[in-house]
Amino acid sequence: MKKCNTCGYKNDDSNAHCQECGAKLSNLSTRSANTAEKEEKITQSFSKKKLISLITAAILVIGLFTSYQLLSKKYSKEAVTEKFKMALVKKDKAALKELIVPADSRLKVNNQSLDALFALIDKEPSLIQYIENSLHEEGLGNNLFYVREDGKHYGIFTRYVIDTISYFITLTDSVEGMTVYLNDNEITVLNGSQETKEFGPFLAGLYTVKGIHKEKDKKEEIMNIKLAGTQTATAITFQPEEENIEERTVIKEVIREVPSASGSYYLIPHSDYTYLTYPDISGFSKKELRIARNEIYARYGYIFESKDLQNYFKSQSWYIPNPSYNGDLSAVEKYNVDFIKSFE
Repeated sequence: MKKCNTCGYKNDDSNAHCQECGAKLSNLSTRSANTAEKEEKITQSFSKKKLISLITAAILVIGLFTSYQLLSKKYSKEAVTEKFKMALVKKDKAALKELIVPADSRLKVNNQSLDALFALIDKEPSLIQYIENSLHEEGLGNNLFYVREDGKHYGIFTRYVIDTISYFITLTDSVEGMTVYLNDNEITVLNGSQETKEFGPFLAGLYTVKGIHKEKDKKEEIMNIKLAGTQTATAITFQPEEENIEERTVIKEVIREVPSASGSYYLIPHSDYTYLTYPDISGFSKKELRIARNEIYARYGYIFESKDLQNYFKSQSWYIPNPSYNGDLSAVEKYNVDFIKSFE
């Protein structure tokens, strides 16, 4: 059968012209027409498959891009900072062990060290806000915790971890036969050699150092110490027996040496890392408030114009004049300067 290209009428193969409209018929046979029709169908099928492939590829690209965006946000510095803050608030030890990765591999983040950190936060709840602020303020140099890069996730995303300062305890071997414990873990037995031994590093926190003289009715001497701030090494000396020092509990602020034998000290030792409250300044005279406010600057070596402040801070052994210091303060220090000034 020959199909007329003009009217579509099907004629016998022997016809040269269409019996319906008289148009000249093509010489293509029915078989050839069928072959052409099949080729057309194949072409259409291939086009559909190509379209489906393009759509699939587009969906895959969109999916990969979306996944990348989500994972990028999940592993971002901001996300890690927020996760760390929430872990501190909830006291989530498992999360903190994963997040805190000290560059000092000797520093162990375990249940004992985290309990000490939680004890410090319980005593000073404002520390949570200070830690959060300091994680967003790079380059302060005295932060308890800070964010640093540590490799890659899947070889693509920057891996951010929380790092921290290492703290140490120096102990003078002054009492023979005394066993010394740190949070109930034995760290040494003294032999009275008067040598200085260093222990650490430790995570920031509140720790109990206990000395027990087992040969003398298990007499105990206890010191509660705070490891935080810029003072990274804390000195401890147990009193020899002959001084007749009875059992005692000492709350020792070790952020800085306060006071020293020379009379050099800080009026408010923790004003560089903890938000102050009224009890911190209660009972201070106006003169003392003025000194306390300015010692925040003096820590950095600020050179004062006022003669009385010059004379006072020059008398402090910790004060080192720094002509290059431009007066910059952390968010905590700025708050404390304004807070103290409001009571002057």
